[in-house]
Amino acid sequence: MCLWVVQTGISLELVALGIASYYLRMFAITAGYHRYFSHRSYKTSRVFQFLLAFLAMTSGQKGVLWWASHHRHHHRHSDQEKDRHSPLQRGFWFSHVGWILSDDYMQTDFRLVRDLAKYPELRLLNKFHFIPPLLYSLLIFALWGFPGLVWGFF
Repeated sequence: MCLWVVQTGISLELVALGIASYYLRMFAITAGYHRYFSHRSYKTSRVFQFLLAFLAMTSGQKGVLWWASHHRHHHRHSDQEKDRHSPLQRGFWFSHVGWILSDDYMQTDFRLVRDLAKYPELRLLNKFHFIPPLLYSLLIFALWGFPGLVWGFF
């Protein structure tokens, strides 16, 4: 995908779109998936909880409950045999990318996210985890066309 930048060209608007999209989604992953949903580091309204989940999910890192359950599992078993993404146990590649692609880790362990699974909107987002990135990519495409999709989504 990154090679398509050569085909789409470069402009200040596209670079700004890429930077803004990156920071928006990384904020949602860090403040949302990680700090809020996985660690419950702060409290927020139900509406903002939904927005954080939706925005984080535009990154394509699966569902909010899936992410939180796997991260909580990781902290229970950090760098031990049961740690799904420990570089010490399975190496760099598997710990960063391979485990996400493995069929062994596709399911959400709802026992680890009972506090979050009580919200029907989060269960719905988790079930249809492909919808937020699809909607986000369609919005980007509608506003900036293919160049915007390359710079602002991928």
